[in-house]
Amino acid sequence: MSDRKPIASSDTAGSTDDRPDAAFQLAFGGYVGALLAGIAAVVAALTTAPLLFVPGAAVAGFSSGCLVGIAIARRVRGLAERIGRTRRRRAALVVFSVPFGAAALASLVGVLESRLAPVALVVAVAVAVTGSLLGWVAQTRYVDAITGDDPAAAWPWTPPGNPILDVVVFAMWLLLGGTNAAAGDWLQSIVWFGLAIFWVCGGLAEGRWRVGSLGDAPEVRIYDAGLVKRRPYTRSLVPWTDISHVRLREDELVVDRGFFDVRFDRDELEDLEALQTEIEGRLPDDAPGVWTR
Repeated sequence: MSDRKPIASSDTAGSTDDRPDAAFQLAFGGYVGALLAGIAAVVAALTTAPLLFVPGAAVAGFSSGCLVGIAIARRVRGLAERIGRTRRRRAALVVFSVPFGAAALASLVGVLESRLAPVALVVAVAVAVTGSLLGWVAQTRYVDAITGDDPAAAWPWTPPGNPILDVVVFAMWLLLGGTNAAAGDWLQSIVWFGLAIFWVCGGLAEGRWRVGSLGDAPEVRIYDAGLVKRRPYTRSLVPWTDISHVRLREDELVVDRGFFDVRFDRDELEDLEALQTEIEGRLPDDAPGVWTR
């Protein structure tokens, strides 16, 4: 084992005093705007106001919420790092879509007004999408804050994915959504279009898709704080204290960390042995160590 000691993520979390950048401000503003737009739209749908009043209420709620969210993001330093620090906090952003989904279900079974169902379902999708985007941006800002610019080691990496499969699945969601919309089944259409949106956002966040040459070159990086997977638009961190052991099996390197193992194939990262050696040297002293088979 190496004498170098890993830095726990909590030791440096939120240590930056920099003002959040424009991307986080917009993401946070969009999320708060989606929440307020959803509340305004649901309230409007539950009243006896004309149905055309609902979009106006949603636009007003989104505009005001977006401005409030941007103002909060500008004033609260370290907000991005606090949100992005843990998986639980990032997941909580998406959980706020659940009440809107429940309202849509209650409308379908007749507990609430029937016209509420499509409104609440659209809001649930919007909150889930904007919450996911905010979580990815916040996680990236957190990783940047505790790692710095220069890694101790880095290797070119190809994020796993199948471009043909991605396009086929995305086209299938769009086709199903369009078919249901043409048939007047708006609820099913909203679900399929929502899945298509999630598929695109997830592909961009995971590095399976890339817009031309925009974004960073994917790399696996080694820092004192942990192992970083740098994708074109997002970054994620595996602290050394989360890793129990590392296994090299033929052409696959498995970094064990409980339920969320990290795996690299030879097709993704060529020098698996070098990464294995580097990880082994940075594991905590009480880690089980390295298995090779």
